[in-house]
Amino acid sequence: MTSETSRDPLIVAVMKKTRLSWYWATTLVGAVIISLLILVTFLNGDYGYFSDLSFWRSLLDGPVMITYILVIYPFMWRLFKQAVEAFRSISPMEESDFNWLVAEITTPNRHREWAAILIGAVFALLTIAPWSVSMDSDAGLKVYELILQMLLFGLLGWLIYDTIVGTMRIARLSRQELKLDIFDTELLAPVALWSLGISLVWVGGISLSLVFQTWEDMTEWQNITIYSILVSATVLAFFISMWSTHKAMAGVKKRELSLAWKNLAAASRELKNRTARNQTEGIEELSYTITAWSAQHKLVQEISAWPFNASIIRRLAVSILAPITVFLIKIIPRIGISW
Repeated sequence: MTSETSRDPLIVAVMKKTRLSWYWATTLVGAVIISLLILVTFLNGDYGYFSDLSFWRSLLDGPVMITYILVIYPFMWRLFKQAVEAFRSISPMEESDFNWLVAEITTPNRHREWAAILIGAVFALLTIAPWSVSMDSDAGLKVYELILQMLLFGLLGWLIYDTIVGTMRIARLSRQELKLDIFDTELLAPVALWSLGISLVWVGGISLSLVFQTWEDMTEWQNITIYSILVSATVLAFFISMWSTHKAMAGVKKRELSLAWKNLAAASRELKNRTARNQTEGIEELSYTITAWSAQHKLVQEISAWPFNASIIRRLAVSILAPITVFLIKIIPRIGISW
């Protein structure tokens, strides 16, 4: 049996080792990063940086994004656990068997987690390409920025990996034999809320990143394309993360429709045969049966096979407006907020 810590995601396990509450540990990490930035800037000797807004905007992007990820992850982890628990009430498995299954599929692969961090860090290293940058001046600040960006992209790489793995875990639970009721889709609402939570986290990160972009950066077509792709991918991730659950519900809906149609067809044929033989006995009951199965078929057909409601879709739509709003504020000169 694996220990509780070994079943935690890597970042959760690391934060637990600090023996501080999550948000105190996050505050400590943010304070250390900012303090190091101030110290490196001071040691650089050019005190004019302390009053240079563009300097702070360019270097505070990393600390703010790292802090954002650490602040928001407990929210994501809590929603994921609630999504997993939603399957307990519709699983025919014994309590002990279900607990064993959950423990098996939620135990992380530490090697892959570290590999995701390493890939993100290497990506940052290749993007910055420090070997092509002169270190004659501001060497300390450049080293600080390199390490910070490697840390940030390593964390982002891990977060992307964790999101993908979470989707695969939910998919595995959805493929189990489940006691789904097409008329009670609210049982799987936590899965939709988890998917919405993922989207909100990425939309929030995109919006926060936009705040640190200059007006010139925002008007470059490359950046416009990148952010458009990110927003579109966020919306796509919302639906992909629920696809396995949707397939399970769609299967139940298909069976219910097939059952209703089979009974409706049988009753209709019987009514037709009795009418042809001029047998009036039982025709009224058959008419009621046909009406009932026809109403059942129509009702099932109108039920959505997606585990979300209009409220969740509205919240997703409103969240998408956040980065668009920030983008417009940054690029419309007449508003007077461009940096």
